[in-house]
Amino acid sequence: MIHRARFTWQVALIALLTLAGCATPPPPAPPPPVGLQQAWVQAVSGPGWAVRALTDEVCPTLRWGDSTVPMQQRSAPGDEAPPPGNTQPERKPTRFTLRACEAPWPAGAASVQVGHLTLHAPKAELRRIVVIGDTGCRLKASERDFQPCNDAFGWPFPRVLARALALKPDLVVHVGDYHYRESPCPTGMASCAGSPWGYGDDAWQADLFRPAGTLLAAAPWVFVRGNHEACSRAGQGWLRYLDAEAGPARVCQPELAPGDFNNGDFTEPFTVPLSPRSQLIVFDSSAVGSRTPARNSPAWARWRQQLDRVADLAQGRIQSLFASHHPSLAFGPSLTGAPRKASSGLTPLLQDATPGRLFPPGVQATLHGHLHIHQVLGFASNQPASLVIGNGGSAASGRINAAAALKAELLPGVSLETFQSHTDFGLSLLTATPEGWQLQAFNALGQPLATCRLAGQKLSC
Repeated sequence: MIHRARFTWQVALIALLTLAGCATPPPPAPPPPVGLQQAWVQAVSGPGWAVRALTDEVCPTLRWGDSTVPMQQRSAPGDEAPPPGNTQPERKPTRFTLRACEAPWPAGAASVQVGHLTLHAPKAELRRIVVIGDTGCRLKASERDFQPCNDAFGWPFPRVLARALALKPDLVVHVGDYHYRESPCPTGMASCAGSPWGYGDDAWQADLFRPAGTLLAAAPWVFVRGNHEACSRAGQGWLRYLDAEAGPARVCQPELAPGDFNNGDFTEPFTVPLSPRSQLIVFDSSAVGSRTPARNSPAWARWRQQLDRVADLAQGRIQSLFASHHPSLAFGPSLTGAPRKASSGLTPLLQDATPGRLFPPGVQATLHGHLHIHQVLGFASNQPASLVIGNGGSAASGRINAAAALKAELLPGVSLETFQSHTDFGLSLLTATPEGWQLQAFNALGQPLATCRLAGQKLSC
């Protein structure tokens, strides 16, 4: 999502310290990678779980008890052309120096060893779920927007990760937009000096893998694809590292004709079982979230087929949480607080698939990011609760006036009865209850900001 830098007291403090010559100095350049860099467990389509790893050597081996399984290569080091359709003023080939590896989680193993890391099997019931989103450090020359990546106040994602680790989650769900370092830091700007940029694995390491390494190894993850991971931006790395389709990594198509959609931007929806009664349904809205295809186009037909698939998947459990990056029932922040209806290219498709409700029966809540703010919406009309958790660390601005939001109309026939929002950087924790879920929002220091309960599709805060 595009937002200007956040002008809070934290950023003001950074500016004062800079003028006083006390700003945090840029970190030294990281040493060249040696051996295994990261390993983690993630949900893959199937449904199932896989171990992924990044290394600058040959793929490692999984070890548990007396058993071993060699991991298979998803992608090899190499250079790719700049992302097709990218419009940043400075472009360069995308360089990948690391090898991506994968192996299915071995049946019956309680834990596995990958090099020096120990990974644990996902629990049979995933009852404590940390949700984060929109986490990378924005460096974007086309908007002259440069976040202070070298400062813990200006880019708090490492602190958010520390709070997430302290919550001891059974599962981490990232609702998209991991990669933001698209342009070089301007000369003389100490707050981001030395940052890698572009779409290669050096920027991916800085924005996600290096700060998140401990949490990646501590709990299984679900990765939702954001618009920053579309093929026109960081899609090459997404498909290598985090794409839910197992096997050799898919690729983005080269340059397309205007208006065409990239085959690399389509991913089949898949489920993640949370318990015998609940599940996540993960949907890739990375490209359609920006623009709705023409109603008579192949792209429209393809996404409509995917929404039909969502309806089928929703019948597999009593309760489904639908996770996509772009919200259709939410407000965009503004500097005055006046609520602006969030625009999503997926909304006309949702209205066509399930008129009125937008989501099929069985979907009782939706999880999103994209808007760099925390907001939760409960409806008096027949729509599932909408949870927007896009405050993980990327630069943001604006707020939403709750009283005005409750009077606003998101779509014809849609009426709100519960709304909460806050602008602090942070994360949220979903905890399973007999009735549904409890939602707790925390800031980057771990201080509680809000508590809500979800029973069926009804939200109370």
